[in-house]
Amino acid sequence: MIIELGLVKSQELDIAIEAKRDSDKRIGQLLELSPKQLAPALRKQRHMRREATVESTTATATIPAARATGSSGTPANKTTVSSHRRGDQTVKVNTTRMDNLVNMVGELVIAQQMVVQDPSIQSLKEQRIQRNLTHAGKIIRDLQEVAMSLRMVTVKGTFQKMARLVRDLATKSGKRIQFHMEGEDTELDRNVVEEIGDPLVHMIRNACDHGIETIQERRAAKKTDAGNLTLRAYHQGGSIVIEVQDDGRGLNRDRILQKAIERGIYTPDRDPAEIPDSEVYNLVFLPGFSTAEKVTDVSGRGVGMDVVRRNIEALRGHAEIKSTLGKGSTFVLRLPLTMAIIDGMVVCVGSQRYVIPTLSIEQSYRPTPQELHSVTERGEMASVRGSLLPIYRLNRVFGLHDGCDDITEALLIVLESNNSRCCLLVDEIIGQQQVVIKSLGQGVNSIRGVSGGAILGDGRIALIIDVSGLVSEATKLAA
Repeated sequence: MIIELGLVKSQELDIAIEAKRDSDKRIGQLLELSPKQLAPALRKQRHMRREATVESTTATATIPAARATGSSGTPANKTTVSSHRRGDQTVKVNTTRMDNLVNMVGELVIAQQMVVQDPSIQSLKEQRIQRNLTHAGKIIRDLQEVAMSLRMVTVKGTFQKMARLVRDLATKSGKRIQFHMEGEDTELDRNVVEEIGDPLVHMIRNACDHGIETIQERRAAKKTDAGNLTLRAYHQGGSIVIEVQDDGRGLNRDRILQKAIERGIYTPDRDPAEIPDSEVYNLVFLPGFSTAEKVTDVSGRGVGMDVVRRNIEALRGHAEIKSTLGKGSTFVLRLPLTMAIIDGMVVCVGSQRYVIPTLSIEQSYRPTPQELHSVTERGEMASVRGSLLPIYRLNRVFGLHDGCDDITEALLIVLESNNSRCCLLVDEIIGQQQVVIKSLGQGVNSIRGVSGGAILGDGRIALIIDVSGLVSEATKLAA
């Protein structure tokens, strides 16, 4: 009603409704509307309530009358109304109880794997027992999916807070910024949503301060007076991707390289043309690294992009930057959908076991000598469906002293991550199963290419492979 009266815009009302959850103020107070402005809306609201009361009384009196006449449509209508009302009901549950439920489901998954992988159970040949175990496993999987769905929330609330932030920053800096949201109904684990708020705030502030130019600068560059800032979320390959995109000045590659040489990161004799753009732009995430000509109170608050990357990596995610000078930049955050249970493929390398997320696996096969190639300065390659893909030996990436060295006796697992493909060399594939993600301490979780650990059915610990981190680490070793 207040939107129809022209008092506020729809987006402003959404922000006020979101803020109402953490405030004792009324909607009108949050919108800073006077009682005189709200009076027409309140009168209309009271009128609508009176009409709704009359209609409800009439409907209640009509239902018994229909029963007395023996109408065949009444029972069906009653069922439809009751089902609709039951579907709209919600129950508030303490988050601690919900987390305890998810933890207990995780323990149940581990216990089920312990029973299935017990040697005495595996030695039984009775089909009835195997059928019952399979049925129990299906029920546990369904229970796990239900429990995980309880933790999933949309990112809409977090995105709406960013809309208010952009509006305030635009006013403070004297710029015109149009804020766009895409995919705000995308669901993500509640714990992840709570943790991405601060990194998003810092990236939004940087985009408004350093990315988008002033009106005069945009006119000189033949751009529109208003800059565009887009916050986007979508699912991709079992992960959620959050992008912060602006059409501002973009990152200056030459300035970043000059700063890196001054700090001793690169030696002056290294050819800048050989350094890929992604590597140069990732220097922005280093502690204390900044190319800003002056520090402002908008983004220069003592919190650098290194804190953003550290917070994202703590969630088993990673950040990357895409930029074109003069056209804008895009900061990309890739995050796991959940922090609790995943489907994984357990592989063996020597005496060690690892878990590879199933969603990252394209195929696995045993290569023939004709499918293997050696390319100068690029190492071992495998021919997969007409394409040459690099081969990374998992034992060499992690510095293991055992593992199969004969590539023709090993297995290749084709992985896809961040729109790139590669082959991972392992000794054996043990099987696919659900695993519960466990934190193994700061020292283990900080290993590049490892996102945590899982307890297998026999009680052993298996490291969970972070495919994107593993590919980055393997690429560095190959170079």
